Amino acid sequence: MSTNRTRALVLGRDKDWARRAMAAFSDTHEFVRLDAEARQWEKTPGPELLLHADALMAAQPFGAVVATSESTMLAAGFLRSRYDLPGLGYEQTLPVTNKWRMRRRLAAAVPSPQAWLSGHFLAEEPERTRAMAEVVVKPIASSASRDVRRMPVAQARAWLADHGELWLVEQAVAVQREFHCDGVCHDGRVSWVEVSEYDRPALKKAGTWGTSILCRDDAMHARLTALTRSVIGALDAVDGVFHAEFLYDGAELYFGEVGMRPAGAGWGELLRVTTGADLWGAFVACQLGHDADRFAPRHAPAETSGLLWARPNPDGSLPLPAPRVRDLPGVVLVGEGNIARGADPASSCEFEYRAYYEGLTPEDAAQLRSAVTGRDAAGPARPGIGAAG
Repeated sequence: MSTNRTRALVLGRDKDWARRAMAAFSDTHEFVRLDAEARQWEKTPGPELLLHADALMAAQPFGAVVATSESTMLAAGFLRSRYDLPGLGYEQTLPVTNKWRMRRRLAAAVPSPQAWLSGHFLAEEPERTRAMAEVVVKPIASSASRDVRRMPVAQARAWLADHGELWLVEQAVAVQREFHCDGVCHDGRVSWVEVSEYDRPALKKAGTWGTSILCRDDAMHARLTALTRSVIGALDAVDGVFHAEFLYDGAELYFGEVGMRPAGAGWGELLRVTTGADLWGAFVACQLGHDADRFAPRHAPAETSGLLWARPNPDGSLPLPAPRVRDLPGVVLVGEGNIARGADPASSCEFEYRAYYEGLTPEDAAQLRSAVTGRDAAGPARPGIGAAG
């Protein structure tokens, strides 16, 4: 084994996708971790992390820092800025991990919901927010819609007054369609992007749901591509993988959120299956200071292609068992889940299994979804649990 490999410090969970991506760089890099005691600090860019990272740098220097998830990206940026390493620095990472900084940075670049820190919101005169029917309350830093609540303004005021933590409060959007744009950027310019649409807004979590790659002749495609370029262009010449979300109320498109990492729950695998792109390979490459072009799509996706996350229905009935889904028309891959069969998902990234499909007509895709959920496609629509914000 070569002794000339660059050491790369890894922060975050040992995810399969990240581990496979790092394996592609094993000839040039040795991936190391903090010791077990120090790992409790790897999400926090503070003195405890510095103590352990400095000790490692002094004894066995590393030349890169790789974060495997959003929860360790800010700490990774902190260390990169300290040691002048490749990848996003601390100031570049803040607007894509801190939702308040994100709103402040991007509000002038793209149409965005009005937003407040919770203390500012409570200090507002009630008359100034009375015109809004509802707001969305969310943590300053989180992913997968964890701990996100949509509620009437008066209820939000009471709830925030009873909860002393700092929250982000946003004007709620009457969402009719929700989109996500995934790809790679270099020096603040989009290198490539695929546009997809959730089958319902993300805060409607009950039951099986999914996403499908948007047809290029859809009227929204060009608008979303242009907005994505505006978002990336406002993020200080970043290099990396992005996942940007947009909300449509029937008239206006609003910026939702952006992360500089692959989306969770299998989006990266969907693009690998349908286009040959490797978002996780690109994600690791950018953090090592390598060119991500070799991980770009090799071909356009077949229409209609997408992904379903199988979860219990609102009435408690269960989706079709995974082994029976593998032989359904159009299904090209069934991925493992992360909750037990019949368990209640705690976030939008929890499911019994994932079913990837490609090359179906919209009608056949609807039939596939009905087969996975165990519901008749011609039957009544399942109720949601609230619109996304």
